[in-house]
Amino acid sequence: MKLRAILKKELKHYFFSPLAYIVTVIFLLITGWFFANSLFLLKEAEMRGMLDILPILLMFVIPAITMRSIAEERKMDTVQILLTLPIREGQIILGKYMALLVFYSTVLIFTLFYPLVLMLLGRPDTGVILSSYLGMFLLGATYISIGIFASSLTSSQVIAFITGFAIIFLIFIPGKLENIMPVKMQPLIEGASVVSHFENLLRGVVSSTDIVYFVMLNILFLTLSIYALREKGK
Repeated sequence: MKLRAILKKELKHYFFSPLAYIVTVIFLLITGWFFANSLFLLKEAEMRGMLDILPILLMFVIPAITMRSIAEERKMDTVQILLTLPIREGQIILGKYMALLVFYSTVLIFTLFYPLVLMLLGRPDTGVILSSYLGMFLLGATYISIGIFASSLTSSQVIAFITGFAIIFLIFIPGKLENIMPVKMQPLIEGASVVSHFENLLRGVVSSTDIVYFVMLNILFLTLSIYALREKGK
């Protein structure tokens, strides 16, 4: 019941927040542009153009919608009130995380227009589309857990945004530098990079290694968020 109350409160905020809708519109406009560019200019009946830009786009979008999750509570001193109630830190973090996942999933639903267009124009590989959406969900969930952790460290939303962006960038950039690294280091870099695991799913390869990678990152940053909330609340 406590978790449900937090989830309900957070969902009301995200679905009635002007910032959330602004970010959503920007997200859909950018992904729509890249999808249309591939379809009409490059004559490629696939979602690859939109999917390739997604890790970079979400690097900005997710910190923007997660930066207030804990930071605003600290700024308004409402986090102290929450911690005095019979609510565990884990329930607070999990409630906020689940609300953000629901909001992000709702945004992804709007992008289903893209594969529908492809199905009208031809016969796209539905397996690749499904694995791509699994990849988009896992990538977004991972970025959300990082954003919540960044927000749990400060009372400033700006600092929370910058911190979240910086952490995401650190797990993103190795995948882009893989080809210029020594051959012996490439497997290690590939295993650590969020891009490598995401791209595997985009190819239609659903591997337990990739799924475990995303799940473990989520668990890690949510656990760190609980610890940060507990320590800051003392």
